[in-house]
Amino acid sequence: VDNPGEGLHGCWKSEKGQVTIGKDPVTARLSYTEPVGEERVHGWLDPVAGEESLWHGTLVLLKAGEGPWYGPSFGPPPEVVGDIKVRLLKGDKPGIETQIRMQDEEDWSELTKFEQEVGAEEKPMPTPDLSNLLPMEARSETRDT
Repeated sequence: VDNPGEGLHGCWKSEKGQVTIGKDPVTARLSYTEPVGEERVHGWLDPVAGEESLWHGTLVLLKAGEGPWYGPSFGPPPEVVGDIKVRLLKGDKPGIETQIRMQDEEDWSELTKFEQEVGAEEKPMPTPDLSNLLPMEARSETRDT
């Protein structure tokens, strides 16, 4: 694997739930997504300097149908709900470990180990619907006189 982050790509399961990590189709950044009821937790993962196979990200809560925040042109940023650390586990069977620290807490959670879902490593990240945010053509308004 040329890019170590590619080893994280896929759907991962643990006794606590399921997460998806992959390359965002708009920015090509490493993206973490975890469903939480009708909403989902989202974070951009960046490599941790001086560490091997460790990434860190800031987590936000997105409502159903809401895409990731790509910058100021997408309105105000969503509220940060916490931080995450993700470590890629090497070995015969692919795995990851995560730790989350909620926004108002000082301590990181216990490690959660995930195994890759069989056949899920090839699923691409869903492309967000940007049509309502980035109109591709100017809209003309008509006025009655």
